[in-house]
Amino acid sequence: MSKAFQDSLKKLSDLNLINFSKFSKRGIEKESLRVNNANISSSDHPKSLGAALTNPFITTDFSEALLELITQKSSSIEKSLSDLKLILAFTHQNIDDVIWPGSIPCSIQNEADIRIANYGTSNSGRLKELYRIGLSYRYGSMMQCVSGIHYNFSLNKDFFKKWQGSHAAFQPFQDDKYLNLIRNFRKNAWLLIYLFGASPVVPNTFLTNRNNFLDSLNSKDSYLKNATCLRMSELGYMSEAQDNLNIAYNNLDEYISDLKHALTKKHAPYEKIGLKKNDKHIQINDSVIQIENEYYSSIRPKRVIKSGQRPINVLRDQGIEYVEVRCLDNNPFLKGSIDKNTAYFIEAYLMISLIDESYSFDENRIEEIQENWHNTVRNGRDPNLLLKRDGKTISVKSAAEEVFNKIYDFASALPIEANDLKNNIFKSLEVQKSKVIDSDLTPSGMILKEMEEKNITWDEFCDNKAQENITYYKAFKKDTTNIKIASETSIKDLMNLESLKEVDFDTFLKDYLNAI
Repeated sequence: MSKAFQDSLKKLSDLNLINFSKFSKRGIEKESLRVNNANISSSDHPKSLGAALTNPFITTDFSEALLELITQKSSSIEKSLSDLKLILAFTHQNIDDVIWPGSIPCSIQNEADIRIANYGTSNSGRLKELYRIGLSYRYGSMMQCVSGIHYNFSLNKDFFKKWQGSHAAFQPFQDDKYLNLIRNFRKNAWLLIYLFGASPVVPNTFLTNRNNFLDSLNSKDSYLKNATCLRMSELGYMSEAQDNLNIAYNNLDEYISDLKHALTKKHAPYEKIGLKKNDKHIQINDSVIQIENEYYSSIRPKRVIKSGQRPINVLRDQGIEYVEVRCLDNNPFLKGSIDKNTAYFIEAYLMISLIDESYSFDENRIEEIQENWHNTVRNGRDPNLLLKRDGKTISVKSAAEEVFNKIYDFASALPIEANDLKNNIFKSLEVQKSKVIDSDLTPSGMILKEMEEKNITWDEFCDNKAQENITYYKAFKKDTTNIKIASETSIKDLMNLESLKEVDFDTFLKDYLNAI
């Protein structure tokens, strides 16, 4: 255990900051595909779920059929998980479609069946749709149908002010600490892919004749024997154009400069696509990324923004407010796709990443992190897999043990008042340790085991789980009135927004692009 880690742990203990549950908030975003008759739903976003642009609980992602369910900020893990189940219950009870439980989509026979999400006629709605049209031209629509869990986590001002212990402006201190968290998170993000990856198999239709590295599992599906999370492979949510960005997160100015470079640097293949087709916009721009959200990363620094604001500007002017963890698959064995053991482990992992020694990034370290990531994605459950660290090799078990020990030390330092938090972290730690000892206990291992034992396809496996979820949520009796009211209100809010007089879209788009 490094001295820097132990020193930080002691300082947080001395300042009564180690019980982070008093200072933290979290929120969960869950993406899920609507499926009908074993294919992606072709219907409009259901009116019963409100307007996708203005509903705070239920929106869409890339596709009209790709739901995104959002919990509000909460002061406890249990409340966030309970809120997610309420939104899932409301959604199940108000649509005719099946909600797909896996991160990899069902078999989609024809990519043309994937309808791009529509957000109405307002300029902000049209911009959201244009961004998605651009994604379809850049990466194809199939790749954009993968789904997952995003986990948002923040610590409040009091936490950082107390930790800093001076009257100087605390935001630069907060920014540095969050960026340290992000670097340490990324250094060991391979472990989350191993522990929580739930996409070791894809239907053959998902491959859309692309070159791939997979083996045949059955007549309908392809896989890799030791894969963990193909959603995060180059077949899924990855971008070759972004591979050489080397965004380092060493300090906020550097991060913003790197991101601005990606937003403004033209990329020849995207230039070739063009900005318009038949006089209709088909991309926001022809840069490496169209908007900030197109940068694919396992974790992002974020700040809440208002409509029309550019995230890059708000981060520069106001600093980092929270982090968004983006590498969690939907776990099809869980009714809410994520459970307490996952959430407590994620938060403990975030806290040790926050207080661990500063691990600055350079090109070599970024390359190693990406290599460890790709190797775990493809072969994470191979007992002989070796990872790289600063030019040396280390086994998965040894590297995992180092992280587990830090989490154990962190939880052990929690005060008596936080016994529930301590016990929940310890319980989660035991669950995660068992997965490292036996890779068949990982979600990816369990999926392949069940598919092979029952001799079923990915579609059949997911449909079985989806039917269990339908039975569970249709019988779910908790009050969902506030979600119903928000959904109804969102339709009125959209109508009000669309009734406003706005500048023409071309002017709006030009202003948006010039705003960074």
